[in-house]
Amino acid sequence: MSAFKLQFSIQYFLLLVLLISFAITSSARGDTLTAQEVMVKVDDRYTGDTAIQDMTMILIDRQERQRVRQTKGFTKEYGEDSKSISFFLSPADVKNTAFLSYEWDDADKEDDSWLYLPALRKVKRIASSDKSGSFMGTDFTYSDIEGVDIDDYDYKFIKESEMVDGHDTWVIESRPKKKIKKDVIKETGYLKSQLWIRKDIFMLVNGKFWVKKGKKIKYLTIPEIEKIDNIWTAKKMQMITTKKGKKEHSTVLQVNSIQYNKPLDDDMFTTQRMERGL
Repeated sequence: MSAFKLQFSIQYFLLLVLLISFAITSSARGDTLTAQEVMVKVDDRYTGDTAIQDMTMILIDRQERQRVRQTKGFTKEYGEDSKSISFFLSPADVKNTAFLSYEWDDADKEDDSWLYLPALRKVKRIASSDKSGSFMGTDFTYSDIEGVDIDDYDYKFIKESEMVDGHDTWVIESRPKKKIKKDVIKETGYLKSQLWIRKDIFMLVNGKFWVKKGKKIKYLTIPEIEKIDNIWTAKKMQMITTKKGKKEHSTVLQVNSIQYNKPLDDDMFTTQRMERGL
């Protein structure tokens, strides 16, 4: 082989390697999700057309004293919208209290929620300005229970890989968009948050939330996740409220049983049903 042919062959080979490397890199970049796309997948995760669950709610104060409540909840999907209702079964001081929520996919339509207090025999509509408040004395807010509109936030990666309980996660920062920042903070009570998302199932497993009122920080952990009826389900979650690094209060939600995709009548999700109870 002549020197010219040898040089041409080497240059061709190097060019081929360069092109292949570029193609691989471009493909890899094409497969990489942005933080926003990750959160869309989290939001779109299938959670059943209906769900019926029995749950224990444990409220724990700073002296580790506990108050235990039992609830039964029902959820039904209506396309992109959903409705849910929960009834408190015990203890006596909260028995027959009910919470009803309508979550609308339309960003221009505000979610609706109501609380029925049997002692007053009255259904109270929860205003958006009240949704940052504690839900029934727990460390979860009404906004936590209802969920938020992911389009209200800007997202960015804090870490693209961090292990949590043996699973790889993305760590994503969430901040309200500038144009609606004041309204979102007023409704949720949170200045910003960090979210740990499991990469294999696109599910939230940990969270850290900066609370505006009182400059507190809340920590969410979801230590028990189980696949039930082919749906990944959070069986246990805990929210801890801290101030200046010290625990003030915490709430544990433990799902005792859950059934997916069982028929549910539409009249279950009405204010009249709240008053009638189970």
